[in-house]
Amino acid sequence: MVIDWQRLTGEIARAARLSFSALLVQHGHEAFYAFALYTDEDCWTVVPAANSLERLEARMEEQGAPDPRQRAADKWSSAEWAFEAFAAEPFDAICEQLRATGSALPDEAAAFAAFKAGVHQAMVAALKSLDESGFFGAHRAGAVLFVTSSDNEEAEALEDRSARLLNPPEIHEAFGRRYDVGA
Repeated sequence: MVIDWQRLTGEIARAARLSFSALLVQHGHEAFYAFALYTDEDCWTVVPAANSLERLEARMEEQGAPDPRQRAADKWSSAEWAFEAFAAEPFDAICEQLRATGSALPDEAAAFAAFKAGVHQAMVAALKSLDESGFFGAHRAGAVLFVTSSDNEEAEALEDRSARLLNPPEIHEAFGRRYDVGA
């Protein structure tokens, strides 16, 4: 099965627009600091995630003043966010397509690497499309856009790479220091 990467990018952008629209209709009064798309280590899924300062602070209160390292981890790990996979149904068909394509790949490292790179690029391009269209509106001010993975070995590099492509320098640079909490 061959993927039409341009078409996949458009499908991801449409799904993200639907999911993030539902989020902003219900929670648009909150101060969002991050919008992301994430995938798994096999790139068989794409799912939206977002978090707001209000939800982060509520989580920190529940945890009873965690140490700065834990706070940074909770702030930047999409798996800890209040709006992880929020209104993700528009991504179902995309995930089915990726699962079918990924499972049919030849058992070659190069084929998988090309597939994974294509999925990551489509995710970045989809977020870029939404951003360039002005979709995030006032919520974009100060918020970081990025792509991540549940594969811990690649997540931070993918986040940094995508944040550099998707954000103004001052936001990307601040995001690059997200885990600098001192000794």
